[in-house]
Amino acid sequence: MTVCALSLPLGGNAQLSDVTKPGDLIQLVNGVNDGDGNAGPPPAAEGVEHAIDNWGQKYLNFLDLGSGFSVRPSAGLTLVTGLRFYPANDAEERDPASYLFEGLQSTGWTTISSGSLALPSTRNPGGETPLAGLVFQEVSFLNNMAYAEYRVTFPTLKDAGLANSMQIAEVELMGMVVPEPGTLSLMCLAGLAWLVRRRWA
Repeated sequence: MTVCALSLPLGGNAQLSDVTKPGDLIQLVNGVNDGDGNAGPPPAAEGVEHAIDNWGQKYLNFLDLGSGFSVRPSAGLTLVTGLRFYPANDAEERDPASYLFEGLQSTGWTTISSGSLALPSTRNPGGETPLAGLVFQEVSFLNNMAYAEYRVTFPTLKDAGLANSMQIAEVELMGMVVPEPGTLSLMCLAGLAWLVRRRWA
């Protein structure tokens, strides 16, 4: 019996790219207010869509502790083994100090990775500034499970006592697109056909 398998990298970000793009389905995740009196929705110009728009413009959330976003990459199933966090243009105290990264299964959200953050103190320009050349913090982790939807949240901030919100300029989900099962079957059949032709040649 011939078995056809796809080998996927389990760690590191070599040859990986951001699996999200502007326009992917993204949803706001509100956290809880820490008692600073600011609890309204994100400002119109700093909505959640800016977390994956490939520009320096930030996403800001006044319901800060535990806030973030969920996203469904239009590429389909993806395997993510790293994250890049780009600090916003001002107020360093609003920077996330930790992250929780989850994937959606039929039974609910499951943790892929979590940990502390130390985003650069250098501030990135806001507005329509390309990401190339901006500062960021990258984390990598082992993961061998592909998901169609992800959630990124920020449980803590650099200085929640001073901050009235959470802000982040951009989050990149570093990974690769995983072929659908039907595509894998076609790849296997093509390989078998090539093998048969070689044997008959």
